[in-house]
Amino acid sequence: MVDFQSRDRRRDAHVSGVDDEDEDVTADESAAGDDETTDEEARAEYGPETFPFAVVAVTDDRTMEEDATGDIVVDAIESAGDAVATRELVAASYDGVQSTLTTLVARADVDAVVTVGGTGVEPDDVTVDAAEHLFDKHLPGFGELFRVLSHEQEGTATVRTRTTAGIVDEVPVFCLPGDTVAARRGVEQLVLEEAETLAEQAATEDTE
Repeated sequence: MVDFQSRDRRRDAHVSGVDDEDEDVTADESAAGDDETTDEEARAEYGPETFPFAVVAVTDDRTMEEDATGDIVVDAIESAGDAVATRELVAASYDGVQSTLTTLVARADVDAVVTVGGTGVEPDDVTVDAAEHLFDKHLPGFGELFRVLSHEQEGTATVRTRTTAGIVDEVPVFCLPGDTVAARRGVEQLVLEEAETLAEQAATEDTE
């Protein structure tokens, strides 16, 4: 499993960067502290071998109850013995996707993020554009292998997907299509095989 002490220390260091002379704590800062504690407590509920994901549907035309692709991704993760720490639905907005990803990778109980939807070439397909601008490191092989696996079923239509992955703040982020079959393929054959190793290798080494 991943040693997440380094991630927690890095986040603590970021918080400690606030001017020490400013001892006043606003309501928002207090709430943020409460949220962080909640995340850590939620993580403690998982077994030592459980790897927690966040699942995000990017869509303008369905509700959480109608999100069949998200259901499939959650089922695949849980069937593998891992956990879904949170599941969210966000509108197909560049800023909305970036804001959601930034929030999720900062959570102590999220070790990887899977998004579904918005990976095509239509005007409102903004997931890849938003995510890639957050990537500290790109993982081009993820999209390449996904398209290889998809070609047998999809043929040349495979070129229409911009499926990709990268590391954001030490957390792997995988951007999959909104199609149920494609999303299942990506999660079962790629994400679940590599997410934990990617998180381990991306984590900052403990220098103490």
